[in-house]
Amino acid sequence: MGTMKIVAVAMSVIMMLVDIPVGALGNPRSSYGLGSACYLSGKNLLYSLYVNTTESSWGKEEKEEVLSKLEIACEYIEDCAEQYHTKVELVYDWQENRNLTGNARVKFPICDQYDFVDKLDEEIALWVESKVDYEGLMEEYDAEGIALLVFVNNPVSSYAIVYDGIDNPKESVILEGEETPAAYAHEILHVFGAHDLYKDAEYTKEVTDYVKKAYPLEIMYTVADERGRKYDDKIVNVVSPITAYHLGWIDYTEEIDIFPQLKRKQKNERGKGL
Repeated sequence: MGTMKIVAVAMSVIMMLVDIPVGALGNPRSSYGLGSACYLSGKNLLYSLYVNTTESSWGKEEKEEVLSKLEIACEYIEDCAEQYHTKVELVYDWQENRNLTGNARVKFPICDQYDFVDKLDEEIALWVESKVDYEGLMEEYDAEGIALLVFVNNPVSSYAIVYDGIDNPKESVILEGEETPAAYAHEILHVFGAHDLYKDAEYTKEVTDYVKKAYPLEIMYTVADERGRKYDDKIVNVVSPITAYHLGWIDYTEEIDIFPQLKRKQKNERGKGL
């Protein structure tokens, strides 16, 4: 893996109800209070980087289609935060803020998906230093945090690269352009502290069975509706008290007494992310 793979990786394959193991149970795939996307409150920036590959490139209309789905995802997150009495402003619209987008190119094919991911991670480790001025943008916008969104216009698994307190604190999210707004929201929530709640990801079957029964539309459990349908124009999922707790929107939920493994692992002082 590349340099940034040393950090905890939120490998969300977005087939939430399919039994696909994603690493050892219990491996943290979020970084509440750590990294460039410290806390999901106040103003946070999302920088969009569109990556051209040997198989495809981004056109204006395709970028705007991604932006429209990103808008749905960000408004959904802001609305969910409000339900938990938290003010969140995600600044993402690069048509209004031209310094919140850029382009990149990779020269290797993606016919071998896993090899592509390894190589892409190495490129991202360079891009977060050379293409995005994390500290400068946060200062310019008076923002609490920032994350890089890497958009790839090819069939790849979306995932988040989060900070574990050891390696590079500049966090990023890799998103396939064809993903749904719910998938965008799911991955973005990872860098702010949300954990995967579906089977064979981070928690035991006891926990995931509970989530399935108590919160069947929890966005960190599934990005589909109750019939398995996915949407390009809306998000029908919910943020349960478990995820609200992981995001810091609430300080307690009864589930952490029932399942101590759900307790938040990390928390830094505000402003210590970078």
